[in-house]
Amino acid sequence: MISVYRKRHEDIVHFFKMERGLVACTDIDGLMQTLNINHSPLDWRLFIDSSKLNLKAVLLHNGNSLPSIPVGHSVHNKESYENMKILMEAINYNKSNDKSVVT
Repeated sequence: MISVYRKRHEDIVHFFKMERGLVACTDIDGLMQTLNINHSPLDWRLFIDSSKLNLKAVLLHNGNSLPSIPVGHSVHNKESYENMKILMEAINYNKSNDKSVVT
């Protein structure tokens, strides 16, 4: 029975990639679809938190009616312009942000 719970990450692990000390979600749309969450970029905001030794990125729902979705984590990186650039590139922020631009 316990071994069932040890494998619950297998459905979503292929959405994440580790590069340069950062674990990040490379397909947020696919992750949301797998979690059965309707993903409209206008309904979500990116929250980045860091301390001296780690960096975390989470998607927060604007209405707080849905759970937060972790999209990036690093134990050895702290908040800096270079690390923010690496994080934004890893989660394809420009690609997902283009969907929320109103013209």
